[in-house]
Amino acid sequence: MTTHVPPIDGDCENGSMSDSQPAPDNGSPESPRQLSSLDWDEVKELGAWWFHPLVERETWAAAGYLAVGLFASIAWFVATVVLLSVSLSLLVIGVGLVLCFLAFGVIDAMAGVERARAEWIDVVIQPRPVRQASTAVDWLWVRLVDAARWRQVAYFLLGIIMWPVVFGAAYGLFYLGFQAVFSIFEVNIFTFVLQAALAVGMLGFAPRATVWIAQRTAEVVDFFLGVDKAEQLQARVETVETQRDEILDAVASERRRIERNLHDGVQQQLVALGIDLGMAAQKMEDDPEAAKQLVDDARDKTRASIGELRVIGRGLHPAILEDRGLDAALSAVVSNAKVPITVDVQPGLHLPTDTQETAYFVASEAVSNIMKHSDARVASIKIYDRSGVLHMSVHDDGKGGANLTAGSGLAGMAARVRGVDGRFDLYSPDGGPTTLTIELPHE
Repeated sequence: MTTHVPPIDGDCENGSMSDSQPAPDNGSPESPRQLSSLDWDEVKELGAWWFHPLVERETWAAAGYLAVGLFASIAWFVATVVLLSVSLSLLVIGVGLVLCFLAFGVIDAMAGVERARAEWIDVVIQPRPVRQASTAVDWLWVRLVDAARWRQVAYFLLGIIMWPVVFGAAYGLFYLGFQAVFSIFEVNIFTFVLQAALAVGMLGFAPRATVWIAQRTAEVVDFFLGVDKAEQLQARVETVETQRDEILDAVASERRRIERNLHDGVQQQLVALGIDLGMAAQKMEDDPEAAKQLVDDARDKTRASIGELRVIGRGLHPAILEDRGLDAALSAVVSNAKVPITVDVQPGLHLPTDTQETAYFVASEAVSNIMKHSDARVASIKIYDRSGVLHMSVHDDGKGGANLTAGSGLAGMAARVRGVDGRFDLYSPDGGPTTLTIELPHE
């Protein structure tokens, strides 16, 4: 008698696995092993990000800046106290005057060292401008009443307190982190977790805090040794007001030039054109040949008027500059010149509209001056960009003698360049050659 035994779950008659048996791990995203691997990769990335500042140049430059500042502050404090106390106490006699020269010279040098040190952490501190003095007494008096010099003195006196504080703060953070690391295996299992967490947290936080402390310290140094922001803004306002006046004068001069060109050129030609056409109408029946000649003259005057209008319109807004760029626009300007003028524009040059227009108008006016006044045999225009500043030079081998006070549009050109915070230079000795250079920042 044969007894039938039913198959156990997971078995089948042919020895194959049933559908209810779990599928083997094939590396699918749902696999516990794969999920664990992904989590570990994320932990490693997070750890690398958190501890990376420990090996960055910025961190150790900031730490060095604070450490050197601690020791330098002691030297600066001693030097300032000794120099000022001795020189000011002896000021009533002649030797005190000499020592004051020495004292302020040394203080200026120390301030220069501090500004140079700030560059370690990529902070640039602009020195304060020094008022000029014609005599030794004026030189000393300027420094005695100059607030910038006494701000320097205040910095070197207060630095003896500031630098130990900021260095101690940064050093304390690093100390806590490394002390926690060294103490991890000297404690029980409960405090082990706390020590490890403190070590991990402080070794990532300390370098970031050190950079922040160094940057804030440099801002304090800039307050004492840098340019006064209010004075800087006032100087900027005065510069802008001067530029505005120059631009308004240049615009008024340009309007007068356009008015003269229209009145003396196109308007006169149109009046003559009307007269010729009127005379031609009168002679049409009696003297057809003379009428035909008058009509031909009128046609020539029409062409000349159209040409002058194109020149005036190009001076107002050159369409070719917008459509084809600076190289093509300047090539069109020099195409009808009486002397050969080469144009060399850096390929692939991309400029803001105001920078491009300024360069175009200055070059156009310079070419016009070359044609009218220079008696040159050859000229050139070179334009290139370097570090966000457009450089343009216009050179000719003419007779020279050009200057900003002699007209020829040079004053308007200079005003236009300065109006966009550019630099305008003209070298034109008698006998030549003449070189006009401009620099236009555009970034």
